[in-house]
Amino acid sequence: MRRLITPKALIWTLLGIAAIGAGVAVKLAPPTDANTMSRLHNLTMDVSAAIGMRLEAVTVEGREMSSGPDILSALDTERGAPILSIDVAHARTAIEALPWVKTAKVERRLPGNVHIMLEERTPYALWQQGNRYTLVDQTGTAIVDVPTADQSLPLIVGPDAPQHAAALFEALHADPQLAGRVRAAVRVGGRRWNVYLDAFEGGIAIRLPAENVAEAWTRLVALERDHKILERDLDFIDLRMEDRLIVRVHKDPAVETVKPANKKNVPVTTGPKQNI
Repeated sequence: MRRLITPKALIWTLLGIAAIGAGVAVKLAPPTDANTMSRLHNLTMDVSAAIGMRLEAVTVEGREMSSGPDILSALDTERGAPILSIDVAHARTAIEALPWVKTAKVERRLPGNVHIMLEERTPYALWQQGNRYTLVDQTGTAIVDVPTADQSLPLIVGPDAPQHAAALFEALHADPQLAGRVRAAVRVGGRRWNVYLDAFEGGIAIRLPAENVAEAWTRLVALERDHKILERDLDFIDLRMEDRLIVRVHKDPAVETVKPANKKNVPVTTGPKQNI
């Protein structure tokens, strides 16, 4: 049966070869003297390189957005270096510190290849901070800044918006069709959200409650299905109260208060503008 030699066993074998070649007496137990250990380590690296265990290639799996030069820089070595001198744990930590990298695995594939397997972050939303735009993933981790807004991603605003966006969009996807109209979400007071349908500027603002977001969204879906409320030229719809909702029409100071008498009959009354 063929036996596989582990990297640790191989290192000690090479240490023995290096020590014998240098005329150093070797005990079965590892040396404890720091200077001797350092010399043996250097000799091992030289011997391993001399017999062909040198870095000749770096292969990367799963790379879409990460920079090749950045990965090589994180690996902190160069072609021709002894492959056993590469600290794979340190390399993994350095690679995982790169913006797009979520997780990394680094393997030596003797005699001369280092193979890196990446799991990159997927942009989930675009975080606006003044004039600055940052891609964030589903965990709320910032990835990279981008120069302009990306229309393919929902825009989120607020200091703590990235950490809470995934829970919001999960609740909104109770109705995927209506959720698909959400273009922006603004975190208000670190407690709740206003979401904007169709456009951030000029779209309908939906004021959501701090709790029971999915239930409030379901109410809006029912109102749209039964009364086509979103076909009106509305400025905002306030869903924060369970027994009623407040809407305001664009360019109209009046506010309509919709108080359901029951689930099938929704009378509408018009009153003066309210500050809410």
